[in-house]
Amino acid sequence: MPEDCDCEGYFNGQYIAGLRRSFRLSRKEKQNGQSEAKQVEQPHPSELLTYEEVVKYQQQPGERKRLVVLIGSLGSRLNELKQKVVAENPQEYGVAVPHTTRSKKSHEKEGVEYNFVSKQSFETDVQHNKFVEHGEYKENLYGTSLEAIQSVMSRNKICLVDVVPEAVTHLRTAEFKPYVVFVKPLISEKKKNAPASLLTDEIFVPLDEEQQEMLSSAAFIEEQYGHLIDTVLVKEDLQSACSQLKTILEKLSTDSFWVPVSWVRL
Repeated sequence: MPEDCDCEGYFNGQYIAGLRRSFRLSRKEKQNGQSEAKQVEQPHPSELLTYEEVVKYQQQPGERKRLVVLIGSLGSRLNELKQKVVAENPQEYGVAVPHTTRSKKSHEKEGVEYNFVSKQSFETDVQHNKFVEHGEYKENLYGTSLEAIQSVMSRNKICLVDVVPEAVTHLRTAEFKPYVVFVKPLISEKKKNAPASLLTDEIFVPLDEEQQEMLSSAAFIEEQYGHLIDTVLVKEDLQSACSQLKTILEKLSTDSFWVPVSWVRL
């Protein structure tokens, strides 16, 4: 498994490396300044910093549930978190099934692990802006479509989707009313016993290179996309993070939140 890949499996364990791997660069690729995947287009700074008039909004009974968008820094392992939440309550939560051009394996079912399509069909959908994000991995195309998200929401479920931060702006519409959760791993210096020659009982071990990269990744996302984030979830372990996320999801139907006026204005 590539070290930069967040996915150890999709909801049923079959979504191994495709989509997430196609949107994240490995350390080696970053050092070489190369990417094997087509990235979501980087928004212009002026698009990110534009002032928005906001208003308090509360979901009404019978109203379509808000889309929940997960973005994460290195080490956040979004997919396992998403899997666990959905597995514990599949009647309430769902995930958007991705599209791919690769061949279907014997154990896979259409519309479960993936929506299997031809390369021509996929590329046509790309041209018509039907994907939130898309990329290539091992000569196969993968993508998360708007239609897949809408399909989950139409069944009166909260749709959980994880995307690269750049894709968030494409989902910020009145139709989706996205609630954006930024997930980052808990990184802290470790303590160890000090040598007898020192006058203290313990010392702190400096963060290693991987931990430093995780911190830098989180800092970058918060700096560049903080204005799009509704809440931050610090993930210490899978179980506690799952509990935190479920609490967040439950509040979406009971609490009021600030949203752009354009999302609620008729």
